[in-house]
Amino acid sequence: MVLPTLYGVSASPLAYSDEKGNVGVLRTINNAWGERIIRVAAVEMGCSIMLSGFHMSGATAKQALVRDSLTLCANVGRAIVDARVAKVDPVEKVIGLLGGRAIFGGKVTDVERATTSGFARGRATISEGDDTLTISFQNEHLVAELNGQVLTTTPDLIMVLEHESGEPVTTEGLRYGQRVRVITSPADERWHSPAAISMVGPRYFGYDLDPHRFDGTVRPASPTAETREAN
Repeated sequence: MVLPTLYGVSASPLAYSDEKGNVGVLRTINNAWGERIIRVAAVEMGCSIMLSGFHMSGATAKQALVRDSLTLCANVGRAIVDARVAKVDPVEKVIGLLGGRAIFGGKVTDVERATTSGFARGRATISEGDDTLTISFQNEHLVAELNGQVLTTTPDLIMVLEHESGEPVTTEGLRYGQRVRVITSPADERWHSPAAISMVGPRYFGYDLDPHRFDGTVRPASPTAETREAN
């Protein structure tokens, strides 16, 4: 489920280990099988393991990876810290760096979460006044709906930040009563290719939706946009 797959880069041999010292090497016929098998191993090893795979040349890496992504991560973290020191809004700084947009802000009023098939699956509701934003997630935030209308979906990024500090809130970290703000930013355009959508689009995760990109307007929700278990 990463861009090198679109360039024909094999994940195998895929080495993995956990903090207890268990180590393995996986060789699969394709990357889809690699993701399928390694997720089972990850569950058995405590839902958190280290991986090393997708071996490629430097020339291939320049094509198959998102340029400057680690630099962007560092810059976002630095901007949050600097904004706190300067007593300015860190969330706005993050939005500016990511070329994103604010979706919603409010209090987390409900979180449903269960770990199944290697995913932390669930839904979170965030409310402010008469409005409610619902985020559906499976390890990552995948679909955001405001009052039943779809705003944005995977493969674009949906991020939850603590209201004042700008600290990121993961799907595992969502808790009742938190004051948060939800933002979105566009993914690398390659994630919107047909091959990528089949790998990380809403339907892959079991949502009967086409991809939505937030442009500041609210779109009607699909009448069949109910979450179902992914195969």
